[in-house]
Amino acid sequence: MDHIFAAILAGGSGQRFWPLSRELKPKQLLSMFGQESLIAQAVRRVLPFTGDADHVTIVTNERLFDELRNHLTAQEDHRLHEVTYIQEPVARNTAPAIALAAAIFEDEDPDAIMVVLPSDHILEDGQVWADCIAAAAAAAEDGYLVTIGIQPTRPETGYGYILAADALPQFTRGSLTPHVVERFIEKPDAARADQFVKSGHYYWNAGIFVMRASRVLEELERSGAQGEGIVAAARWIAARPLGDRNSDEARARFEALTPVSIDTAVMERSDRVAVIPAPLAWSDVGSLLALADVAEPDEDGNMRVGRGVDIASSDSIVYTTDRLVATLGVKDLIVVDTSDATLVLDKNRAQDVRQVVEALKLAGAEEVVQPKTSLRPWGSWTSLLSAPSYQIKIIEVKPGARLSLQKHHHRSEHWIVVSGTAMVTRDDEHVEVHANESIFLPVGSVHRLENCGVMPLQLIEVQVGDYLGEDDIVRLEDDYARDSK
Repeated sequence: MDHIFAAILAGGSGQRFWPLSRELKPKQLLSMFGQESLIAQAVRRVLPFTGDADHVTIVTNERLFDELRNHLTAQEDHRLHEVTYIQEPVARNTAPAIALAAAIFEDEDPDAIMVVLPSDHILEDGQVWADCIAAAAAAAEDGYLVTIGIQPTRPETGYGYILAADALPQFTRGSLTPHVVERFIEKPDAARADQFVKSGHYYWNAGIFVMRASRVLEELERSGAQGEGIVAAARWIAARPLGDRNSDEARARFEALTPVSIDTAVMERSDRVAVIPAPLAWSDVGSLLALADVAEPDEDGNMRVGRGVDIASSDSIVYTTDRLVATLGVKDLIVVDTSDATLVLDKNRAQDVRQVVEALKLAGAEEVVQPKTSLRPWGSWTSLLSAPSYQIKIIEVKPGARLSLQKHHHRSEHWIVVSGTAMVTRDDEHVEVHANESIFLPVGSVHRLENCGVMPLQLIEVQVGDYLGEDDIVRLEDDYARDSK
């Protein structure tokens, strides 16, 4: 599998998972479904097949790029630090995003086979998954566009289905055999979904694809003017130096494209599409109902995570990250409580959470955008209190790590060390600050924070100024090669 590349699609905002997800901390960065975040799990899922971490590419947008990179470089496994990134100039659905990745992969390796998968799904790995990729790669080498079909466990109306036809035994690997795809069916009603499951020939469309990069581009070009335009824009951008791929010209070319999914543009049109029926445990984590899988229900059907009590409730989900939550006599509810926002909804309305998000956006609620805690390569920060002219955070720095050498145009900072020992650069000074000591950083001062001890450094940061946004950071030097934002 020397020619395997992976494109992990990570541009979504996860609105249906609010308030746990935010625009700057979308669903793929959440970690309640295992020991690691969903995107870290996705990277690990494909690393055994790509060989090198730099053959794993995160496809995202400009706004999420820093957050995703900060998140992955904060992980202990250094392979997660070495993945590459593609920033879409403008979001145009999955066909242009995949075409851009395909054009970049093809430039690097004309024989590239790309594995495309979402960043925010739960998927069982192990031998069956390995057989999936091996069989899919074999079929892809022969020119097939391969998708992974999940063996359905219930008549689900929220998923697309794939009807499998004749087997392709020449590509069998291990326990799995690809089949020719007869057709794709989008989100059937309950009666048809029940028929599909009983027939044994229909599979859930998980949005996972394996195909030659060159074949994707060929199929798009054959599909008509829309596909030709997508390929032309993708190849133009791929041919640019890395620093020019988000230029005004690149943005204009992508913005002119009509948004279209890869299913509509390629998979449903091509006559060489194969599906691998796979008995894999899978979830698209499509709504807050997925929280039911985080813990075992009690005898009344309630699932609870976090501090609190319940009296006489049934069939409800209660998830709290911090505060105590008590419920009394409720039924079929979902309650999600975070440190700055609470959502209560009927379980039957789980797909409608985005309506709440849109209403909050119109009201200007920052809780839609900003997370309370954000990982960084050097550690993390957590916002404790925020107002128009001041903000209070807890900063945690790993032993031996340091922040960028930076300055701010609009705010001063006051650091109070709670535990550990800090080495602070302030203009021409280097000051060691211990627990129960503090230091003031005026507006415009060039400063840096470093943990010079062997234990984690924790401090309270008080910001005061007329603008407190994260983009008021001018980085002068940085160990993690980030830009000034």
